[in-house]
Amino acid sequence: MWYIMIFDAKEETTLKEIEREREEWIKEGRDKVFQQRCRTINRYEVVGLSPLKVIFVIDTDDPSALNLISRHFGDRWDSVTYPVIQRGIYEALEEDRTIIGG
Repeated sequence: MWYIMIFDAKEETTLKEIEREREEWIKEGRDKVFQQRCRTINRYEVVGLSPLKVIFVIDTDDPSALNLISRHFGDRWDSVTYPVIQRGIYEALEEDRTIIGG
């Protein structure tokens, strides 16, 4: 299953705290853990946005991987996770027509 996880740093979260989180991630070898639990995990940052916004796109059948990421970010971030499917624009338009009519 594919998921999108969006993390928004809270206004009071400092750059030092974010750097400390990143160092902890590396020190604990979390990249390796997620490579084992996820078929795909990609991390993106919104450029020039303050406070920081981080987006993960993940393909996994192990929901505990999502929980691990959320726990790592902790209470310094607001987060939301969505299960997603990929559809082309034409497919979406056809489905909308079926549901709405037209």
